[in-house]
Amino acid sequence: MYVPYHTGIVVAGRFLSPSIDRVEQYLRLPEKDFLLGIRDHYENGRRTHRSNLAAAKVRGDSMVDWGIRDGFSIVFNQGDFDYVENGRIVVIEKVTDEEGLGAWSLKRLRIDQPRLSDLDEFDVEIDSDEPEVRLRSHSGPIEPWQLDPTGQYKIRGVLLRWLPPEAVHLVESEALQGAVEEEDARE
Repeated sequence: MYVPYHTGIVVAGRFLSPSIDRVEQYLRLPEKDFLLGIRDHYENGRRTHRSNLAAAKVRGDSMVDWGIRDGFSIVFNQGDFDYVENGRIVVIEKVTDEEGLGAWSLKRLRIDQPRLSDLDEFDVEIDSDEPEVRLRSHSGPIEPWQLDPTGQYKIRGVLLRWLPPEAVHLVESEALQGAVEEEDARE
């Protein structure tokens, strides 16, 4: 099974400068002891892998307490998310105005609802504060940091698994496409 491998670096720390993101390679997923959380989707009673999987390399050590180190690769469920559960580890993008350019970070998402708001005469909430969105690291003394409410952020994916560098096997897009075409010709 192959997953698109993004060239954009996912930083385990604060956002870096925006960079170009492309898919030039595919990550070959290990078959033994790795597919838990990846192969848990059912179609017509048959167990299969999730759709919309993606992978990328992590830079930085702010997730080491979770076991994710600098140079590891992550596999995540990619998509447009209307809602993400509080407490999930996500790939979050600081969006730029230019298509295909952004800065990604890997963090635990914390959404803190405000406690103060006013009620009108009909007990309807008015003038409530927006929730505070914080990103939490998993590395000892690093404090959570709050996202700028005026910034543009997008959840790119929800973390599923990670791999150390020695378990990462990448295949060039052209080579994978050639192999698929050969297999189609045989059928």
